[in-house]
Amino acid sequence: MEFADIILKSNAVFTGCEDEPFAGGVAIKGNKILAVEKGDGIDAFKSGETKVYQYGDNLIMAGFVDGHDHLWWGAVADSDHAVDITASTSEEEAVEMIKKYAEEHPEEPRIRGFGWFPANWNDAPLPTKKSLDKAVPDRPVYMNSADAHTAWLNTKALEESGYRPDMKVAAGSIGVDENGEMNGLIYEPDAMENALNNYYDFPDDQIRSIMHDFMKGLASKGVTSLSEMSADDYVEMFHHRYQVFKEMAEAGEFTSRVHAYTAFMRRTDFTEAVKWKKEFDLPTFKVVGVKGFLDGVTSTYTGLLLAPYADRPDTIGDGAPLDNQESLNASVIAANAAGLPVRIHCIGDGAVRMGLDAYEESIKVNGRHGLINTIEHIETIDPADIPRFAQLGVVASMQGEHLPQENNEKVTRLGEERCRYEWAWRSLLDAGAKLALGTDFPVVYYNQFPGIHATVARKNYDGSPAGVENGEYLTIAEALKANTLGSAYVYGRDHELGSLEPGKLADVIVMDRNLFDVPVDDIKDTKILLTVMDGNVVYEA
Repeated sequence: MEFADIILKSNAVFTGCEDEPFAGGVAIKGNKILAVEKGDGIDAFKSGETKVYQYGDNLIMAGFVDGHDHLWWGAVADSDHAVDITASTSEEEAVEMIKKYAEEHPEEPRIRGFGWFPANWNDAPLPTKKSLDKAVPDRPVYMNSADAHTAWLNTKALEESGYRPDMKVAAGSIGVDENGEMNGLIYEPDAMENALNNYYDFPDDQIRSIMHDFMKGLASKGVTSLSEMSADDYVEMFHHRYQVFKEMAEAGEFTSRVHAYTAFMRRTDFTEAVKWKKEFDLPTFKVVGVKGFLDGVTSTYTGLLLAPYADRPDTIGDGAPLDNQESLNASVIAANAAGLPVRIHCIGDGAVRMGLDAYEESIKVNGRHGLINTIEHIETIDPADIPRFAQLGVVASMQGEHLPQENNEKVTRLGEERCRYEWAWRSLLDAGAKLALGTDFPVVYYNQFPGIHATVARKNYDGSPAGVENGEYLTIAEALKANTLGSAYVYGRDHELGSLEPGKLADVIVMDRNLFDVPVDDIKDTKILLTVMDGNVVYEA
């Protein structure tokens, strides 16, 4: 009989295969789960060498599998190399935070920051370069918005990045004022590429240091798997960074499993993507597929809707979609034909429909290919498109905390009637769709509990109802499964991750409470007591 290296025992073990936890334990041998037993059955796997942890009523479950993150952007945002201005309530307050950071960090050649968001500024006018020029005149300043769809730059950053008012971009736009002069705003990821290349440019030693610290943070929040969803292009800068990540993964320095998705939009040749998929294929760092952006965000009216915005009837999405249907279809068909799963950013119901239409065309051409295509975000959806997810085998990849983060903005942008189907995770599940949950870090923090709370309670940060009362709630079991097994399915790893089952990889976490037995509003305050990844204790409170 095999004996365990580690046994975790509790009155609340949630395997992810049932809907309720049970009293029992989990036995770990090497990097695999050896056994999961109810009652005292787990003691049969204990030897004199086994380390036993007893957790009383605290919940034991599979490690969190965050379904959507931006690895390197997030790691930089989580480091001392960027200023977090998420808490700012106005342009003036944000600028003061930026100025203070710049004064305290004279060694930084560029001032980087993130987190500004129009909804947090009471829909005040968007910022301009003038305030940044005044606050930091001597260095380039790059401020990424919370949703990563608008960059706010000072003059030095515009110059360093080579922007011009008449510059041609693949998608998105360069912001200009009434005189045709650049105002410091760059819209959408394609147009932001020049700025982001500078934002994320670090020497190798700093890349390693930033990633080491980031991995520690992930472990402290129980995140044992996540993704790189920035759709990196096939150029030397990104390839070199991936090589650094690969070296760290080979050395055992990645304590969370990373799944990368490279560039997709407006392509039909995926030769390089296939090469990268073969080159970067480690248990803790692998290129899985491709990803693209089809629209922006409703906060800046760049999300693509089927009908005009309620508060701006002149548009269904400024500059949206970021590709036409024919081109999108061709890209999806070619990527799937090359064996690559596709993930498409679709905030508005118009983008969601376009994405589903493209996946349907791929099935017509490629047959039932079995690849795991997804629609990302789905903040609003037309009810006619809800059953199509199950019909087409498309996963709904969504983020719970985006609901309170938006602070009821959809009600203004869409009107109450259309908000019946904002963040419609209940309707999607009931229609047979597979659901994957995550954070979209650093759009929101990688702590999973506020997002889980949002899916089961639909409340804003202040405790008030989020959006309209539309009945789109999940149970705690459904939310936890979507945040583990659902996301593992997207990564093509549900056979080895996402639930507590013998033979699966030993990614296990313990919480400071039983989520099934506390008031719903206490969920968001949950802390991690222990994180085991690949059979190793990587965090202990």
